[in-house]
Amino acid sequence: MNDSINKDLAAEEQIRIIDLNDYVLSGGGKLGESYTNKSNPDELLKLYSKKLEQNGLEEYKRACKVYSIGVPCPAPGKMVCTTDGRLGITYTRIIGKKSYARALSHNPERLQEYAAMFAKDCKELHSIKPAPGLFNTAKEQYKSEINLNPYLSDQEKNGVFHFIDTLPDADTAVHGDLHHGNVIITDDGHHYFIDLSDFCTGTPLFDLGVIMLQTCLIPDEMERELYHIGLDTSKAFWEAFVHAYYGPDVPIQEVEAMVRPYAFLRILITERLIGFKVERIRPVIHQMISVS
Repeated sequence: MNDSINKDLAAEEQIRIIDLNDYVLSGGGKLGESYTNKSNPDELLKLYSKKLEQNGLEEYKRACKVYSIGVPCPAPGKMVCTTDGRLGITYTRIIGKKSYARALSHNPERLQEYAAMFAKDCKELHSIKPAPGLFNTAKEQYKSEINLNPYLSDQEKNGVFHFIDTLPDADTAVHGDLHHGNVIITDDGHHYFIDLSDFCTGTPLFDLGVIMLQTCLIPDEMERELYHIGLDTSKAFWEAFVHAYYGPDVPIQEVEAMVRPYAFLRILITERLIGFKVERIRPVIHQMISVS
């Protein structure tokens, strides 16, 4: 671990040293890999790459705060360190779980039911109002992330920042990366939000923008790779979700017109992660920020 991480951890309790041979790789994510404990199936280990250790520490601190305000999510455990010096976090493993996307891939005939359940989960999350200052605002977070985008000029960045400033303010809980793959359901009827590293506060439209992006705006092959369902099914899930979230009489087109700018802002954040400029959204972005 680097010196800055060690300083952050100095105030924490003694960190347990673990042997990665005692764990089995179970999956991956944007910050690192996930492992299960061979001898303790209730323990999940999230292990971070060296260059993302600070992100891992911030994710742990944020997960603890999210759990403390009553958001249904896996209970964060302890910080650990592998014998070769990698930072990890243990969590309580949720047994018998699947995401809404995975559940939909197995039971497409239950699309309306899953969409209604997902909308209920989202509305309950968006009814939570964390204490002021406990989390960053979505506006702050988006501006900070977009500022790192190497595919935007300074003029474009300033225009995007001004546009973000014009968006409505709110003190609502915002997941930050909310979609049908980041809420899991269990066989016994429990629902949990996962991947909480972007949790913040603001208008729920930031969350709806991510949902719209991940269900309607990514290519079909990516939808199948990430979520195991085709784009047609995913779009149908989105439409059913919108009606469950806003009401059956609300026109889909009106909701999409309201949410689409938030989806495009999210794309600007992901460009740095995917490593290329998404050319097709540039005319719309320039229209949003009045840059020719």
